[in-house]
Order: sequence, then C-alpha cells, then structure tokens
Amino acid sequence: MSTVEDPSDAVTAGPAPAAPADPVAAADPSPGPAPARPRSHRRRAAYALVGAAVVVAAVTGVISGVGRGGGPDTAAPADAVRSAKAVAESVVQDRYGVRVDLVGLTALGGLVQLRFTVLDADKATALFHDENATPLLQVEQGGAVLRPPESMAHKLKLLTGASYFVLYANAANAVRPGASLSLVIDDVRLEHLRVQN
Repeated sequence: MSTVEDPSDAVTAGPAPAAPADPVAAADPSPGPAPARPRSHRRRAAYALVGAAVVVAAVTGVISGVGRGGGPDTAAPADAVRSAKAVAESVVQDRYGVRVDLVGLTALGGLVQLRFTVLDADKATALFHDENATPLLQVEQGGAVLRPPESMAHKLKLLTGASYFVLYANAANAVRPGASLSLVIDDVRLEHLRVQN
C-alpha cells in the first residue's frame, strides 16, 4: 500500500528562516538606501561650490592687493582720473566691449562690486591685460580712487554675452550706499553710477 505524505510533514533542505527578534521591525521594515539626489540638486551644489571658490579667490586677491592697488588711492591715478573725458555709456560699450550692469556694495560694505556683461570679448580683453585700461572707480564726492587688485584675472578667458564682476576693497569706507561713482578706463570716464546696497 502506498502512503500519502502530508506536505506539512515534509522537511525542507537548508536552514530554517530566523524568527524576527523584534516584532515591530518585522512589521515595519527599515527603508533601504536613501534615493539618489536628482541631477539638478547636484548641479546647484556644484555651482554654489564654484561660486564660493571664486568669491574666496577674489576676496583673497583684494585683501592682498590693499596698499598695492587694492584700496583708495589719491596719488598717481588721481591725475589720470582728472584728465579722463566724460563719455556716454555707448562709447564705453563700443570701445571696450562691455556694458556696466551694476555697481554695488557686498561683504557687509567691505567690497565694491563692478558687474558687467561682455559685448565683444576681443575688445574687453584689454581690461584685463592692458595696464592703461585697468578699470578704476572714483568716488565723485570726495575723489577717492579705487583700483582693482593687481592679480585681477589675467588668465580669464572672456566670453561674449557672459557676465563678470570685479571686486574692489572699500578701504576706509570710501564708498557708501547711494553714492555716485565714475568708472575710469584709460582716458574716458563713465559718470554717475549709483552704488546699490
């Protein structure tokens, strides 16, 4: 006679599954690894990191430039500034290939930022490579002249249509919110640039 085996009596090969030590853990399994961040978050983080590095490098250059062309100067550049001829913004754009977008205070008023857009990269290159074309800022009331640091981006490759900025040390708080500045490049002057806060 044959016997029918009860499947519940069958022995399975291999180790028996371990009983959960914590019944709550068995009911609510822990989540797996955290989901990967979307690319946009990684990209924003990368831009923020690069931006922070640029600011640190610029501030370091400005701080090292104070006293060597990084702060207010009332000696040699003042003569060049006085003899510069006032021109319309279109002249600066045509001659140097840049449009001034903003002059503002940053870093709790310790730095003055000149922000500009490059209209013609070939013409704008002179601002970074020709000592005579170094952009100076003059406080219209009081006459203090701010020079950019000597280490100002000599290896920077300018791109037409891109925006850039130059930081100037605001030593002795020569520049205040609402003040009027003149941008002096070589023998021309763009007047009445209002300082934003």
